[in-house]
Amino acid sequence: MKKMTVLFALILGFGVAYCQTQKFSSELNPCKLKFTTDPANPTDWVCHNIVRNQSGQNLELLWKREDAILPSDWESFVCDNNQCYGSFTVTCPLDNPNILAAAQNMTADVHVYDNSKDGNAYIKLHVYEKEDTASKIVVDFLFNRESVGTNSIRNIKMSYFPNPVTNSFQLNYNTGIKRIEIIDLMGNILKSYRTEESKSYDVSTLDNGYYLLRIINDEENVIRTMTFIKTK
Repeated sequence: MKKMTVLFALILGFGVAYCQTQKFSSELNPCKLKFTTDPANPTDWVCHNIVRNQSGQNLELLWKREDAILPSDWESFVCDNNQCYGSFTVTCPLDNPNILAAAQNMTADVHVYDNSKDGNAYIKLHVYEKEDTASKIVVDFLFNRESVGTNSIRNIKMSYFPNPVTNSFQLNYNTGIKRIEIIDLMGNILKSYRTEESKSYDVSTLDNGYYLLRIINDEENVIRTMTFIKTK
């Protein structure tokens, strides 16, 4: 009897999780786009996609952009039902969710700006409910790539401290990090450092506020973008 109860609980839990993931879905996953870079004309490329509300009820959807692989000269950004956000916006604002009626779609376009530089990119768009973050999907966007192919990136582990930062911070990592960039919320690169083990990175001259920490690997791809707060 005990085994049957456990089995029933597992089946019930699976059913709940299945229903949650079926509230909304992506039309394309992955969304793929191939293009040829023009050395004379920097170009904005977009992979068009939609997320469908198939729950039969109203939904409020948010998203988070993750640059799994992105050349350091490229930029990425997201357009949804509300607006096109700048490259420095990696998370949909909580006060501006995509409100979908039953059977309504959300625009889920990911752009890359190539800056006239060759390369390829893998962007992950995490889409989730505002009131239930466990109800989510992950949509892959591949630019000039046939597959995800991120095994080497998954092996890179990193952390940084402290946060908030007053004068300096340290980045701990196991392998594969070449340099870091400090970027303001307008997308301007304020500082760039080559990484070294146990090195402290000085940010004492920065004004108080929010900044982005962009992590670049040995192949000159941006593999992670994190946020930190500067205080005095």
